[in-house]
Amino acid sequence: MLAAIGLSGSVAAQTSSPNARISLDLQNVPLKEVFARIEDQSNYIFVYYDSILDASRRVSISVSDQPVGNVLEVLFAGTENTWKLSGRQIVIGKAAAAGKAEKQTPLRVMGSVKDTNGEPLIGVTVFVKERPSVGTATDINGNYLIDVQTDDVLEFSYVGYKTQDVAVAGRGLLDIVLEQNDAILDAVEVVGYGVQKKISVIGSQQSIQVKELKVPVANLTQGLAGRVAGLVSVQRTSEPGFDDADIYIRGISTLTASMSAPLTLVDGVPRSFANVDPEDIESFSILKDASATAVYGVRGANGVIIINTKSGSKGRPKFTVRYTEGITTPTKITDFVDGATYMEMSNEASMTRGGGALYSREVIEKTRTHADPYLYPNVDWMDEILRDYSHNRSANVNVSGGSDKAVYYIGLAYYDEDGMYKDTKLSDYNSNTYYRRYNVTTNLTLNPFRTTEIKLGIQGYLANANYPASAQSTIFESAYFTQPTYIAPLYPDGKLGAFSGGELNPVAELGATGYANQWRSQVYSNLRITQQLYKGLSITGMFSFDTYNYTSNRFTKSPNTYHATGRDANGNLIYEQTRQGTENLAYSLSAKGDRTIYLEAALNYKNTFGRHDVSGMLLFNQSDEINTKATNVEEALPYRFRGLAGRFTYGFDDRYFAEFNFGYNGSENFTPKNRYGFFPSVGLGWVISNESFFEPLTNVIQYLKVRGTWGQVGNSQISGRRFAYLATVTDSSSTSYTFGKNMDQNYGTTAIDEYAVDVTWEVADKTDIGVDMRLLNNKLNLQFDYFKESREGIYLRRSSIPSYVGMINNPYGNIGKVENKGFELSVNYANSWGGGGIGR
Repeated sequence: MLAAIGLSGSVAAQTSSPNARISLDLQNVPLKEVFARIEDQSNYIFVYYDSILDASRRVSISVSDQPVGNVLEVLFAGTENTWKLSGRQIVIGKAAAAGKAEKQTPLRVMGSVKDTNGEPLIGVTVFVKERPSVGTATDINGNYLIDVQTDDVLEFSYVGYKTQDVAVAGRGLLDIVLEQNDAILDAVEVVGYGVQKKISVIGSQQSIQVKELKVPVANLTQGLAGRVAGLVSVQRTSEPGFDDADIYIRGISTLTASMSAPLTLVDGVPRSFANVDPEDIESFSILKDASATAVYGVRGANGVIIINTKSGSKGRPKFTVRYTEGITTPTKITDFVDGATYMEMSNEASMTRGGGALYSREVIEKTRTHADPYLYPNVDWMDEILRDYSHNRSANVNVSGGSDKAVYYIGLAYYDEDGMYKDTKLSDYNSNTYYRRYNVTTNLTLNPFRTTEIKLGIQGYLANANYPASAQSTIFESAYFTQPTYIAPLYPDGKLGAFSGGELNPVAELGATGYANQWRSQVYSNLRITQQLYKGLSITGMFSFDTYNYTSNRFTKSPNTYHATGRDANGNLIYEQTRQGTENLAYSLSAKGDRTIYLEAALNYKNTFGRHDVSGMLLFNQSDEINTKATNVEEALPYRFRGLAGRFTYGFDDRYFAEFNFGYNGSENFTPKNRYGFFPSVGLGWVISNESFFEPLTNVIQYLKVRGTWGQVGNSQISGRRFAYLATVTDSSSTSYTFGKNMDQNYGTTAIDEYAVDVTWEVADKTDIGVDMRLLNNKLNLQFDYFKESREGIYLRRSSIPSYVGMINNPYGNIGKVENKGFELSVNYANSWGGGGIGR
């Protein structure tokens, strides 16, 4: 690659002479930094090939008011590089380049490439530095063979490892050991629709380390609480299979909590991540402010969560096996008083309000002493239906590997969890709770040509769950509101207890009303093709097809119930039947399903010009979601989204950064004339620690960046009714108008049920100011953000319209407003102590 860095000054004001005076005092800086400083003080630009010169090589130089020719002599003294002036250009070359071919002798070089553990590396790129067209790659055993010249230099490069240059020097056998380079792996960060250098990221966003997500829970949403600043996770039920936690980023900024969920993307496609196996995740990023989310337009107001699954890496097949066992216990169980105490408190409550005692002392004492638990029950209903603990287990097996042309990742996972209910053994069918899930993740990346990349991913799961026929809410409501002295749960001969009216006790609700068995299946698939065009310009296209199916087979019955009213002369219980039930189970089926097609096409540009880094993106996307189990016309109409997104970034010398993002998109839910909206954002960043005046402080603060962003994003998630720009009518018998002096004349009619209103999306105006710091030799990381959001146009039903206007239902409108502000502080400290350890 030919590099030409920088251009400063005015051609008319400066000369192009080797006598231009230069002053420099630089210590241990990249060579390109020296070039930039020379350009600042002259009218020259440096021109060189990357294969000729390593511009990242660190040098030290101190000269004062010296001709540029003298400075260059000092700079390249003792190296194989030469320089010459060509007009305003300083051209860097290599000594003895001319006639080299005639002096060289052909040579065949072979050898192996391994890592520091002695494992062969597959697909390592090997090429001649001065002739990049001459190259090869290591085979499945890490071996290579290449024809070169005796004094060529070979470059060995591999993703995640330090690049190594080795002079052939006439040797026919070269065995190479490459060291891992974690800095390369950490150099970029996931952003909306792409990646950026970490140092250049201006938006407020954070990542969760994948190892922190590997906790023994079925649902990934349960493992996020406390992992990152600004993310709130609220789990409202622990029933296996229905235990999704509600996720909020920087709180709730709208008036409907259910509409505050962030946009979640898995491998770049809007998808739920609840059932993704943590072992298959490569990165987990949370985007918070407008600069980070503006590219998502009407879907970005609540923040964005981006998950990328593993794609594998070059090398021989690598197997990973993981198995966990977990114990689950209730966080808190309500502790109710015993039966005798309940009776005494009931008597006290009645008598202090002028009533009489509800229970006699005799009954209270018989209840307290358990004299007859069937006639004087004393039941702890929570203890009757819940175990002290349960358990879960999970297993994952995955394999990854590949070569220079193809890499792969395949993961298989199993999860099994039992519920907290006790086994009542009231029937010969299984009404207890369990959840079992089988996951598969496959990602294949192909590089058929040097400039072409093809990625194919298929992920999904199959889950089977079992539950009592009575809903969890029904069982717990019965346990909460059934008095401990109400009835015995079960009589000696197997009869279920219930008073007149047949209201079931909690044990009967749990074990005697039948069961529901559910099957759920989800398949995600996506195909992405990326083609490099020319010098940082690339084009990419993606097609995704997702499908989800859910079926619930319900087998229900109504059991016989009884109430013991006393004992006969022989001491046997006397029963009154309080409900006539059914012997056989009834069957019903419910089903849900959807399929989604997502399309994306983007043009990307990224390049470096000396100290200037620029990048740009223009992206088109659309999605089409169909309810495959629709029961009416409205449900059958597809949910559609379409839009454009753009980003432009600029960085100078890894010190100053600017960014502009926009989203222009809309939803089918709004009127055609008001369907699309434009959502812009801007951001500025300054890495103060890279300034020369900050150098004396770097032993205390190794990294300091300040950043600020402003932008607008939207929220098209509106609840209440779909297609609010269309009016609906009703002819229900309950639709009537009342007239007359005494309001005694009622007229039923066909009338407007919902009025058409020109509603649109919510708009959030967001501001964020942040500071990033690293101290204590990069062991302590601090991230502070102050944020403010003003959201307007929140979708609500109007409540101020008087009834005499004659509306059956008040219309909706964009009338709500919420302001949300606060600050976040994230502190991370990492260190290791001691010099020992266990090694090979």
